[in-house]
Amino acid sequence: MRALVRAIDGFSKACGVLAAAIVIALIVLMMYDAVLRYAFNAPTIWAFEINTWLMGAAFVLSIGYALSHDSHVRVDLLYSARSRRHLRIVDLVGFLFLLLPIAVWSTWGLWHYFYEAFKSSERTGTSAWNPIIWPFRLILFLGFLAFSIQILAEIIKRIASLTGRPFEAVAGTSEHDND
Repeated sequence: MRALVRAIDGFSKACGVLAAAIVIALIVLMMYDAVLRYAFNAPTIWAFEINTWLMGAAFVLSIGYALSHDSHVRVDLLYSARSRRHLRIVDLVGFLFLLLPIAVWSTWGLWHYFYEAFKSSERTGTSAWNPIIWPFRLILFLGFLAFSIQILAEIIKRIASLTGRPFEAVAGTSEHDND
């Protein structure tokens, strides 16, 4: 199990690194388009959609990474001034009965959303460029798939911690799960 969790955490880290690279590319492309538009009065026909896709891709690819580093926002009512054991139980219940079902349901729906666009060669219809939309929908699906898998890893970590066999601390991760 520990090897599986390490592999999932590694995959989430790779998705996070990819998301960071996408944000850098997004910044460069936005600057390029702004210079073309305002300095040369020559806007691009593709910038709006590419920038939207890149921002969406960066967001969905980083969700699992944020979860693996315990960086998501929590409800203070359930989380403030509680013991670590209580926090792990709250996490486990939330992951099992709320987050995992919603993430799996969303991932399943995004698969169909992608597949229908792929089969029909659907296009965006929002610009003169009008590209096919399935590549972006595939990224949405993959991001939510990575998130769903990371939730499973977090469930395994919480169970291990609650049973007295916590995972060893890994550099760059939260101590929340490791003590």
